[in-house]
Amino acid sequence: MKKRSVRVAIQTSVSVAFGAALATLAPVVPTSLADDSSSSLASMVSKVHYETLPNGVRVILYNRGIAPVFSGAVVVRVGGSDETVGETGISHLFEHMAFKGTRTVGTNDFGREQRLLARLEELALESNAAQELTPEQKEEWDQIHEELKEIWVSDDFSRRYEKQGAVGQNATTDKEFTKYFVDLPRSAFEFWCQMESDRLLRPVMRQFYQERDVVLEERRMRSDDDPVGRLYELLLGAAYQRHPYRAPVIGYEKDIRSLTATKLEEFRKKYYVPSNIVVSVVGRVSPEEDMKTISKYFGALPKGANVVRDVPTEAEPEGERRVTLRMAASPQVIVAYAKPNYPHPDDPPLSVAAEILGGSKISPLYVELVKRRQLAASIAQEEGPGNAYPNLLMFGATVKAPHTTDQILRTFDVVMDRFRRTGPTQEQLEIAKRSIGMSFLGHLQSSQSLALDFASSELMYGSWKASVEWYDKMSQVTVDDVKRVVQKYLVPDRRTIATIERNS
Repeated sequence: MKKRSVRVAIQTSVSVAFGAALATLAPVVPTSLADDSSSSLASMVSKVHYETLPNGVRVILYNRGIAPVFSGAVVVRVGGSDETVGETGISHLFEHMAFKGTRTVGTNDFGREQRLLARLEELALESNAAQELTPEQKEEWDQIHEELKEIWVSDDFSRRYEKQGAVGQNATTDKEFTKYFVDLPRSAFEFWCQMESDRLLRPVMRQFYQERDVVLEERRMRSDDDPVGRLYELLLGAAYQRHPYRAPVIGYEKDIRSLTATKLEEFRKKYYVPSNIVVSVVGRVSPEEDMKTISKYFGALPKGANVVRDVPTEAEPEGERRVTLRMAASPQVIVAYAKPNYPHPDDPPLSVAAEILGGSKISPLYVELVKRRQLAASIAQEEGPGNAYPNLLMFGATVKAPHTTDQILRTFDVVMDRFRRTGPTQEQLEIAKRSIGMSFLGHLQSSQSLALDFASSELMYGSWKASVEWYDKMSQVTVDDVKRVVQKYLVPDRRTIATIERNS
């Protein structure tokens, strides 16, 4: 488990020392940050340019710094929580395919390739997603791929970016979002607009079945062969009975094997529509000029139908749930409490409570489990698995030999019972809020992180300022707020416990 970032829409751990943060945040906030963070954030917000294109694509531009570079992000509001059993993993697999190119990138003969891919898909649909090819079909299947190898230009999309000086080009898929991002010289701005809009408008399901095998191997490494990955998947499956949060973003193996290029194209047409996309740029930008370029390329996307979501509502928990994974691995414990998500007013004080309880080496859980009793090798806390729907506050511990998960849980309950009775001290509250604040403000030093945060907040909450608003609410949390939410939510009846027990 990784410690949760304070960013509302992005769950990435940020570790920034206090002095280093103040030294490196100059483009965003003055050195008086520690005393005047709210006014500094307000100043940043006032400089952001926001606009919606006629087709529905939302654009966020923020000019900062003096170097002639920019961070560009294209974020789509689609992820694991939009999937149903039978097609889990489709969001992530499409993210892979988005790097395979377009009708003009990645091929030296699109006309011929198109005919071959069409025949390949016919074979796949005739054979249970190419899982049950007859010997004759397999021979034709292999022959088509041999011909396609002569047409495909491997890694053409990424290599074109490299020639433009790209740094950090990547993409991620989580429960709510698929994000494409890169840092580039200012001179490559129009190139970026053309390439990113082209893969939204005219992607080709090139090398789909090879990439499906890559994802299956990725799943094997992340989940099947990784004890903590398997435990986390087991935990979510127990904590959620109906909600799609219960399924892994990478997908179940059976579902991945059943995906076809046809299904991915249908998926793209449903979710990759302008009203579901935000383009965000942070760095050397000129809104007046750049909006013309953005409109030229991203404005060409057809409007499409608005996305309609029908996500099952998870019932409130009515008692503790427990699951155990028995295998030859180090014992682990995860305790997950069901909680509301932002913008519910109880979300910020719960984040503060998590930081107080397990966010540092002076936290009660760390002091008792790691230092004093030496039952655990480490403690972590995280909120997840997503943020769009009611989620979980999780505490994880790696058991230190020769101790057991039962010993960890007994001591964990002692600490939690005491904390529910007494609540935090004012000193604990202030330390936690400072820690969260510095992580939040440290995150702002990265133009790429800021571009992703703006876009994700806009798509999830309808406001790119949501993270700043969350920070303001967190800053106002009181001792009584923390005590109240701990007594309400961090109770045994609202939790799921998952453990790894070593096979004897």
